[in-house]
Amino acid sequence: MSESNVLKKPNSLAFRVTVLVGVTIFICLSIMNLIVIESIDQHFIEQDADELNEVFEAVQSKLGEAHELNVLPSSILFQAVSGHHGVYYHVKDKNENTIFTSQGADLSTFPTKFKAHNQVIPSNLILFNDGKHMLRGTKITFELPTKLGPERYTVTVASNMEFHMSYMQNFKSTLWGIVFLAGVITVFAARFAVYRGHSPLRQLSREIESITADKLDIRLDPLNVPVELTTLVDSFNTMLKRLEDGFERLSHFSADIAHELRTPITNLTTQTQVMLSKSRDSEAYIEILYSNLEEYDRMTKMVSDMLLLAQAEQGLIKPNKDTVVVNKEIKGLFDYFELLADEKNIQLILDGSNLELVCDKTMLRQALSNLISNAIRYSPKNDKIIIKTKTSSDVVSIAIINHGDVIPKEHLSRLFDRFYRADFSRNRDGHGAGLGLTIAKSIVNINGGDIVAESSEKNTCFTIIFKKDKVAKFDDSTNETMKT
Repeated sequence: MSESNVLKKPNSLAFRVTVLVGVTIFICLSIMNLIVIESIDQHFIEQDADELNEVFEAVQSKLGEAHELNVLPSSILFQAVSGHHGVYYHVKDKNENTIFTSQGADLSTFPTKFKAHNQVIPSNLILFNDGKHMLRGTKITFELPTKLGPERYTVTVASNMEFHMSYMQNFKSTLWGIVFLAGVITVFAARFAVYRGHSPLRQLSREIESITADKLDIRLDPLNVPVELTTLVDSFNTMLKRLEDGFERLSHFSADIAHELRTPITNLTTQTQVMLSKSRDSEAYIEILYSNLEEYDRMTKMVSDMLLLAQAEQGLIKPNKDTVVVNKEIKGLFDYFELLADEKNIQLILDGSNLELVCDKTMLRQALSNLISNAIRYSPKNDKIIIKTKTSSDVVSIAIINHGDVIPKEHLSRLFDRFYRADFSRNRDGHGAGLGLTIAKSIVNINGGDIVAESSEKNTCFTIIFKKDKVAKFDDSTNETMKT
């Protein structure tokens, strides 16, 4: 394997899982870390709020006591706080004159952009710096009833945050260290677990060459898998290569035909059992025989179609080189489908160039017949089907356009699969085995062309496309319309 191919290979499963586990663990632990830190910080805030509220209530009480004793508030406010360390308060009267301020902190630096509140709660606390300390506090405005009327005071209370901040800083460092260590240990444990987990795969790669697979059409690209599975992919592809040629077509054919033959065989069995359950007159026997004959005809056509497809896929059908007047063949098909179109009052329109192709006449007629039949089946009543023939610089095309239901995009590529239906809720109701589009595409491919399907809100279009070298001649002057 070349160096460029090695560089392009995906990362190993062990590396991918280890990285995924590591990233996940680090993210989860980091989130938990942030939650814990936020929780502790919130606890400190609530604790500070409770303490500052006690200080505020003490200050409020001393102010009331000063009015009752008719003394200056400043003479007793220093007694408001006892047993509280690192807490400060600053009191102003209604004229914004300072009555009292604690020693040790300058609370006049409290940010003026924050308005005063009427209570001390955690959400009202802010952090600010007085130039020496980091403080957490709030400003409260209240009115104190006195003998001379209510007096308005503004109290700023704060606590020193340096101890809390130092503690939180150390706690964060320790917690992030634990997170990192736990993450590293987890990554190494995941790496070892992945390595041990690969041992069954290594054993499986030595056994897989002898195992028969169900899906023989699958091929795995060794360049698109991690290095641990390269041996497994190579062995699997070797097994598929040995088995596919011998069993693929047989298994598909058997599965498809068994599925489609089940219904008519069940119908025949049921009808026969019913008829044999008791004696009946001759008319009843004739009727059931005609019904059985329809089922036999359906099975016969199905088997013939399957054989045709098998021969086409194996390259056993060799097309004739006929000069086919396309518009003439389409007119003949219009006559053939006249009664079927009349049942739904559908107008068949031929529009475009008068083409002559070099291909197998019978095959082209069968392909066109299948596409027109499909268009009539899924067109609404009182509608029209347009068959447009045209040529371009390098291709000629025959488009069958109808206005049926929109076919979802995910179904378009599978419309030409055997027995495939875009609407699985719709029964076929005797309209065929679901091989018409498959046969049409196969025989057009044999003749060097292709069929593509498009569907939109406006219409559904199946287009037969041939390269320009398949055209004998064409005439742009002919536009024809036929109504059945």
